[in-house]
Formats: sequence, structure tokens, C-alpha cells
Amino acid sequence: MIERFNKLFEPIVEYLQEQDTYIATPSTHSLLAAVAAEKSPILLVTTSSRKANELTLELRDLLNRSTVCNFPPWETLPHERLSPKSDTITERFKTLDLITTNSCNVIVTSIRALLQPIICNDFSTTKILFSLGLVYELETLVKDLARFGFNRVDLVERRGDFAVRGGIVDIFPADQEHPVRVDYFGDQIEEISHFSISDQRSFSAISELTIYPYREVIIDEKIKSQSKELERRFPQLRELTERISEGIYFEGIESLAA
Repeated sequence: MIERFNKLFEPIVEYLQEQDTYIATPSTHSLLAAVAAEKSPILLVTTSSRKANELTLELRDLLNRSTVCNFPPWETLPHERLSPKSDTITERFKTLDLITTNSCNVIVTSIRALLQPIICNDFSTTKILFSLGLVYELETLVKDLARFGFNRVDLVERRGDFAVRGGIVDIFPADQEHPVRVDYFGDQIEEISHFSISDQRSFSAISELTIYPYREVIIDEKIKSQSKELERRFPQLRELTERISEGIYFEGIESLAA
């Protein structure tokens, strides 16, 4: 279908060289975008998240799935002391990471997501890459997971949890249907697998995995320093800024992002 539609693309390009806008029915939006993406990366802005999701699914059917990214907005309002959903945060990190590495040809987003401020995180240090045989000290992994906002528990039961038992680390990333178990031999990763929450048994081996932060605001030394300045300017936020200074994550921490 795209090859046939290509024949119509040349007159569209000629038209756009003379006009500022081109009006097309919604049924042709994905085809127009798919053809345009073959020539250069494009950003598609929709009126709502629902339309962005629909357009993303259509484009993933037409193009290579991995080259089409969806950048979702926070579902929360600026004044609300609520954190965005964990899967939303992960999807935002994934998309920004792909954009940074030039791995995305089509970026679909809504006007709301485009207008929301984006926290300036260093994407080279905001993901954990696992692979079999990788040397990754267990203590370093525990510190990284805590820095990413994961909650250490005795038994993993929900997304955002992680647990350590000897040389085994259980993690439940926000973008995974099942939690993941990482088996260590010394400081080397010997096995990675999914496991069931109900009986805690491993059932599916995997060779590699990428884990993104569970919180969009990552508490580092810079954020701690900024929280102290925020406390000086706004004393009424002292209870929240003191938690940040101590490296403690809490519900609604993203409300202070601006």
C-alpha cells in the first residue's frame, strides 16, 4: 500500500512547497506519515493521547515497529501531588533515549505532552543494561535500582519492587508483564529469567534486558542541592524538600519538577 501511496506523495510535496498546510482525512494520516518517514525523521503532534496511541499502532503496522515511538504525557495536573503511572514514565524514558541515539524515525505525541516540561536527565546513566555473562557488581545494582526509585522489599509483588536474596535479585520493571530474576555467580550475571508472582518460580529465560527508572525525577547530588535552595525560597515545602535531601522518593515528587 505504501508503494502505491508513494505515487501520490510527489504532488503532495509540490503542493506543500507552495502552501503552509495540507488538509487530509484522518484515514490517510498514517500513510502520509509513513511515506514522509522514508525521507527523513518526523514529529507527529495530535490533539489527544487517544489519537496519538491510535496513530502509533497504525504506523507500527506499516513500518518497522522499533522505529515508531510514542511519547505520552503525564496524566496528572501540575498542582496535583500525584506521580504519573510507572508505565508512562518508562515509555517517556524509552522514547527520549531512542531520540537521543537517533534510533527513532517517527515520533508521535499529543499537544499536551509536547507542552509539558521535560526533566533534563542524563540518558547515558538512566538505564541499566543486563546481558548474560556481564560483570555488574551486585552492590552497584542495588544502589542503581534505589537511585532509579525502585522500592526494596522482602518479596516482589508489584511493579517498582526489587528484592535481594543472596546472589539473586528480583526486579519488577514497569514495562514488563512479569517480574525478572537475575542470578549472579560472583559479580557476573549467570542467568536472567521471568518468574511468576504467585509461586515465585522462574519460567522463561531471557538473554538481555534494559531497565529504565521508575521515577522521572532522579534524586542525585544536583537535585539534592536544588531542593535545599527550593526550601530556602519556599519554606512551606520544607517537609518535601527534606525528604529529597535525604534521597527519599515519595508520591507526587514529580509535582516539584518545574
